[in-house]
Amino acid sequence: MKVLLLALAFAASASAQSEPWCRCAVFVTYKNSEVMVFEAPEITISSCEDEAKMCRNSCVNELNEMSNNGDLWAVQESGSTVGQYICQYLADHYFFSINNHKVYGYNEVCGGAWEYTGVESQQMLCCDGGNHVHCISE
Repeated sequence: MKVLLLALAFAASASAQSEPWCRCAVFVTYKNSEVMVFEAPEITISSCEDEAKMCRNSCVNELNEMSNNGDLWAVQESGSTVGQYICQYLADHYFFSINNHKVYGYNEVCGGAWEYTGVESQQMLCCDGGNHVHCISE
């Protein structure tokens, strides 16, 4: 009976473990918080312990490709700029006015802490009512 219970416990713990994953996202930094404004498709990795560098490098490549190396004025296939997509996302989450904020890329491995990838927007982000607008220096 003890062997059966041990086997069931082992099977339950093995099925509770999930496959390793890598997340890539873009955040706007505020004084006391970070707000995720875009999450790229998940990247498959083979190990949570051994693939952190691959995750970071894959995120850098993916985020740079999607944004033309951090250009907020790059036009996407939809016809909207990268910045417009971010501003609309922020407005949908009740952030209507954004002035002079950089946008930064991060990666996360298997539920660990988000780590800065080195990806940064070329321009400051400014949004007015969900619309991407040119920033006026303060």
